[in-house]
Amino acid sequence: ISTTHCQEMLNCAICFVAIGCLLSFYVTIKAAATSLPFWPQYPSRTLSILNGVWKFGYEENVADVVNFDISKATFNSTMKVPMAFDVQQPGVMGPRGTAFYKTTFELSENTKGLLYFAACSFYCQVFIDGQSAGDHRAGGYQPFWIDVPASTAPTRELIVLVDNRFNSTTAPTHTGGDFYMYSGITRDVILHEVPASTYIDRVETFPLDLKGNLRVRVVLAGHIPLQVTVGYSFDSGSTGGGESVSVKNGVADFTTSVPNATLWSTTQPNLHTMQLTLNDNEDEIVVRFGLRMIDVDNNGRLLINNKVVKLHGVNRHTMWPDTGSALTLDQVKQDIALLVEMNANYVRGAHYPQDQRFLDLCDENGIVIWEETLGPNVKLNNLLDPYFMKYQVQAVNEMVSASINHPCVFFHGFYNEGPSDNVLARPGYNTSASVIRSRVANGNPPSRLVTWASDKKTSDKCLDLADMISFNSYPGWYDHKGDLKEPKIFWQSQVDWIENNFPQKPFMISETGGAGVYEWTNSTDPRWSQKYQTELVQQDIEFALNSSRLTGITVWQFNDIKADDDATKGGPCVYAPHPDTLSVPWNCSFIDVSVGRPGGENHKGMVDFWRRKKEVYFGAQSLYKNSDN
Repeated sequence: ISTTHCQEMLNCAICFVAIGCLLSFYVTIKAAATSLPFWPQYPSRTLSILNGVWKFGYEENVADVVNFDISKATFNSTMKVPMAFDVQQPGVMGPRGTAFYKTTFELSENTKGLLYFAACSFYCQVFIDGQSAGDHRAGGYQPFWIDVPASTAPTRELIVLVDNRFNSTTAPTHTGGDFYMYSGITRDVILHEVPASTYIDRVETFPLDLKGNLRVRVVLAGHIPLQVTVGYSFDSGSTGGGESVSVKNGVADFTTSVPNATLWSTTQPNLHTMQLTLNDNEDEIVVRFGLRMIDVDNNGRLLINNKVVKLHGVNRHTMWPDTGSALTLDQVKQDIALLVEMNANYVRGAHYPQDQRFLDLCDENGIVIWEETLGPNVKLNNLLDPYFMKYQVQAVNEMVSASINHPCVFFHGFYNEGPSDNVLARPGYNTSASVIRSRVANGNPPSRLVTWASDKKTSDKCLDLADMISFNSYPGWYDHKGDLKEPKIFWQSQVDWIENNFPQKPFMISETGGAGVYEWTNSTDPRWSQKYQTELVQQDIEFALNSSRLTGITVWQFNDIKADDDATKGGPCVYAPHPDTLSVPWNCSFIDVSVGRPGGENHKGMVDFWRRKKEVYFGAQSLYKNSDN
């Protein structure tokens, strides 16, 4: 694709990614026992990983994307999948409109298929052989499945329509928020060939105690019989069992015991695998899980395996300058390495369901996760709207289903900084909380706790509905600006209030901190300097680590990020000369800090957008190192 052509297409809004398509090509992999890039695995299925270079087109003003005549879509370029098609540097808007992706795939004749989209953002409609096969409106960050009807044709056509405009009908859960929402097919696309009769939808594991006793729920799809034969083994061949299991409401539910059981914790993240076959190898799945129990003592302290734990870490957005929200595996691994080096044992996945590859690595590294549905900037009218709540409930269920076997996920949340100070919001909060509890209460105690990040704090009218109370506040940054004594004074007042009103609920600082521009490294400490950011965050962390009443803290945030559309309209900083690629760091030679999001970025990261460490990273690293895990 020529530079001239790229400029004609959206004023070069997709150049960064379109040119990359010609530099990197993935061959579609189709074979039985294909290894997927994340858990679970499906040894007996024929799988096709459809990542690669797809045909691509874009239109700005499609009036009705739901009823669009897909035969009229034009494809005049190419695009890598997965990739965000709207990548631009901070302070520059990407396109908001409708994109079209097209490829072909092979499916055995007269065989049922399932298309797995790990993420597609915002609104996505899938067409197979020219016919709509379904759409997804519940948010652009969690996986969903599309049925592929059987056919005698061995080669099938796949077109995906992606619309990234904020729209309460096609993308109701994209309510806005203080971050840039990238778009496109941003995670893997995988084709599964499945049996024509009964097959496994998913397997859910729930530890029952610390001795290795396990509840297993095999969720079935296709033809649902009254009984199935289940065979299973643990850890690549350890002694297991096989049995006939009754099916109720589409689920085969049984208990078993893991041989040579070892527990998962933040300091010893031991993992087990379970290989399960259905009806004499009709279908097969391998899930990975951890044996751990979370509970709360009478003093409101969080327990892991009956031991008090202090959680300390950061909020993290899934965002890099050159790939947007479609991180490569190497980028995910770089983030994990930085978190481990910083001595973080906890990450709040803000503000949406997390990449399964990231969760796999958190499982392996003993990093606890708070995972929440998309929905910052939710308003009361959303929670009172049955249409919004329909897709919110769908989003909750999709998030829980995808992450159910990850021992790292301790908390499920929703409605970041929502309208929880209004009693009319209580039914909306209770609905999401109840759906989560209905899914995670199959262990004893439940495998996850319900929470949300409240900026209403002591005015919150819904806190009794939460399992853990979590407050967002920025003392010394937005309030009492420049006062480094304020964080400890403020957070002590919140601890006292919690102790008087909810003495048996855990209390978490879910957001706090301040900003520091990476290039501002002088020895004085004015606001926006790295030095002031470090001094401020140190006060927050010291208080959290020294307070026996606080369960933990996630500082806002791990990395600098591109800010939302309104902040982006303020334009970028003045960049020093740099290569014409976002894969290497760009440096600001001048930045206006009189605006809320200088240069179109949120600068509160421990590292900058390109993962260069700031002073605050080393300060947090030192404090977290000495904390009791």
